[in-house]
Amino acid sequence: LNKYQVKGVFCLTGVNVENSPEIVRRMYDEGHIIVNHGYSDEIAYFLDDDEFRENMLRGNEAITEALGFEIQPKLYRPQGGIYTPAKQKIIDAEGYTVVPFTVTVMDPYATPDKKDKIIKDVIKKTEKQNGGIILLHDGRDSYERNTIELQKNPNGDYNRSWIPEAVEEIIVALLDKGFILNETFEFTQGEK
Repeated sequence: LNKYQVKGVFCLTGVNVENSPEIVRRMYDEGHIIVNHGYSDEIAYFLDDDEFRENMLRGNEAITEALGFEIQPKLYRPQGGIYTPAKQKIIDAEGYTVVPFTVTVMDPYATPDKKDKIIKDVIKKTEKQNGGIILLHDGRDSYERNTIELQKNPNGDYNRSWIPEAVEEIIVALLDKGFILNETFEFTQGEK
């Protein structure tokens, strides 16, 4: 990201923030946007309202602890990207804004050998929409579960080692096609 002067939006689960607070501080120090993605990797839609609120607030606490201050504005992305109207009321009541995405290719379930297809699909969807907010995952679930699953199957869909290279290839391709990253971190057509 720094190589191309691109700022990213990082949606962080609290359990992973606690495991690597130095990475969170680096993200912030480099000017990237930090988004609360809840504490655990549980899908927001399936949590009852109290569990949902607690998960969201614990995620914020972990980020605040890692950074030493509460970030503003308060941004949130529900785990799984889906939630109910009742959960939207909780999000609003706690002062959060939901961060959307418009380009998704289900990359969390892709194995390393699918990298080229993921890149092609992201570029194709971004071009078709004339821009968008691209969603990619550097991990699946919690750090602990990732570690266990990688030990079981090093080349399975928990192997995310290919993501940084894929991100670079996507950035280069979109910049070459005349896309720019605007102030809302969305790729749009424009002057280079």
